[in-house]
Amino acid sequence: STTLKSTTACFLSPLPMFSSSHLHVPGGVEVEVHPVVLFSVVDHYSRREEGQGRVIGTLLGTVTGNKVEIFSCFPVPHTESEEQVAVNTDFHATMLSLYQRVQPSHQVVGWYSTGEGVSDSSLLFHDFYGQDVERPVHLLVDLGLGTRRMSCKAYVSKQLSLGGATLGTSFEEVRAGVVMAEADRVGMEMLFKSATASGFSGAASLSDADSMEVTIKKLLKTLQGVGEYVDEVASGAKPRDAELIGLLQTAMAAAPALPPNAFGKVFSSQVQDMLVAVYLANLTRAQLALAEKLQAVAI
Repeated sequence: STTLKSTTACFLSPLPMFSSSHLHVPGGVEVEVHPVVLFSVVDHYSRREEGQGRVIGTLLGTVTGNKVEIFSCFPVPHTESEEQVAVNTDFHATMLSLYQRVQPSHQVVGWYSTGEGVSDSSLLFHDFYGQDVERPVHLLVDLGLGTRRMSCKAYVSKQLSLGGATLGTSFEEVRAGVVMAEADRVGMEMLFKSATASGFSGAASLSDADSMEVTIKKLLKTLQGVGEYVDEVASGAKPRDAELIGLLQTAMAAAPALPPNAFGKVFSSQVQDMLVAVYLANLTRAQLALAEKLQAVAI
């Protein structure tokens, strides 16, 4: 681990995430965060060491002009006290090397932390990431912890100088928002369904079998509605819609023409593949958690 040295800091009053003053700042940085990043931060915080006030980690993504898009992140073990702040740089370098084998186009764009606001030690972490990143982004995730709504803010640093002398560094909030791809949207819908089924009472989320059952029921309901529409059009109760009929024909043509027995075998094979993927994902998650615990003990 590396001990970070103290630096003079100055914190500017935070502005609203989508304030008009940010929307019209020439050359202002814009940050787009994918939902998986927020879920990873929450998961990291839930597995923190006992007595640890906050967690930090590395943000990975791309930079295009003034737009920073954050696709993923990974946790970084650290120790933080009134006397010193230390980061496990070896763990950071190893995780970054492994991640870039999978996504070589993604680079370090900044770091995240949990909490209600920036602190004196935040600048030390920011300086650490500034060694390899020209303009690192600090993503601050306020989890709310049951007393307020969860929120996230993004900051960049700015040097404060008077004449030729540097007085310190300030944090300035920049525009940030959450973006979702189609896969993210589907995943969010499943999470909302799980939360609704558990009544937001803290009960366990739906199992894989229950989730599949919900999806199949929704599909059957949709097919039933389509069948009723076709019957009404065929009987003359509803006028024909050429565009809608064309979409139905395209959907039917895309479905493979398989006998029931063959379809059952294909469906069973797909289910088994999905269960294997779920098992491997859970196994990987357990191994990462164990590795993080071992790294924390090594510190």
